[in-house]
Amino acid sequence: MPKEILMPALSPTMTEGKLAKWLKKEGDKVKSGDVLAEIETDKATMEVESIDEGTIASILVQAGTEGVAVNSPIAILLEEGENKDALKSFKSKAAPAPAPQAQAEAKPEAAAETPAAKAPVPAAAAPAAPVHVPPSDVDPKFYQNVKHQTVREALRDAMAEEMRADKNVFLMGEEVAQYQGAYKVSQGLLDEF
Repeated sequence: MPKEILMPALSPTMTEGKLAKWLKKEGDKVKSGDVLAEIETDKATMEVESIDEGTIASILVQAGTEGVAVNSPIAILLEEGENKDALKSFKSKAAPAPAPQAQAEAKPEAAAETPAAKAPVPAAAAPAAPVHVPPSDVDPKFYQNVKHQTVREALRDAMAEEMRADKNVFLMGEEVAQYQGAYKVSQGLLDEF
């Protein structure tokens, strides 16, 4: 029986995401662990792996689609020995996410039905860029040589520093090496170590 590949929740608070890119196409055979697609959230881009084996029969959500709800079907996988005829009797448990153009077309219709849609909406002011104000008890020269980096880069640099200093410190696991860890924290460490 065909199986739905669902939009995964990449974090406990994730409700939707962007299907950035498909790495497999319709008709491709996949094994458990194969990377199927890249999903973007407001915090990271993650790879989605197949948990089942089979053939991708249909891609329901095209690459570049934003606002794909968690647990909505993004593709259909046929099991070994099944062909596309099995899709005829298959009933999806959930409706696929709308295409990007369908989302844009649906909004004006819904807005026209509400009375508030007739009132002009003031443009939101762009948020101001964050300004770093050093504490008053610290000499401003202290911040001249500060390196600006992301938390991911800081964690990776700290791990690399410990691994360089002590050969008994290392990272383990296929995901850490091959996929560069959750949120790409161990990116580049496999090349060096």
